[in-house]
Amino acid sequence: MGEAQSALHTVGSVLIILAAAIGTASVVVHARVPWWRSQMGRHLMAYMLVIALVLDLSVVRLIVGDSWWFALLRLLVFTGVPLVMAWRLWLQIKAQRRPDHLRKV
Repeated sequence: MGEAQSALHTVGSVLIILAAAIGTASVVVHARVPWWRSQMGRHLMAYMLVIALVLDLSVVRLIVGDSWWFALLRLLVFTGVPLVMAWRLWLQIKAQRRPDHLRKV
């Protein structure tokens, strides 16, 4: 690996670690409020959690590399991503629909 490529790799790794720390801290801070009381609170927690897990997974890979257990962990983490993204899409569509009493028949 050349010097420039090595520098890019190092900067990228530092940014992944920083993003993972911020993402995990966001989940911890949000966990301190009653997020489970509303649909949006539950969604926000789930969304922040899967983003934090993906970033944390990237940090784990930087430290330990690839292995069979890492591949299993990656599968488990990424299973949550499309589920939460579909939930967000459903909430967006639901929020943009007109209320029943305003719809023309």
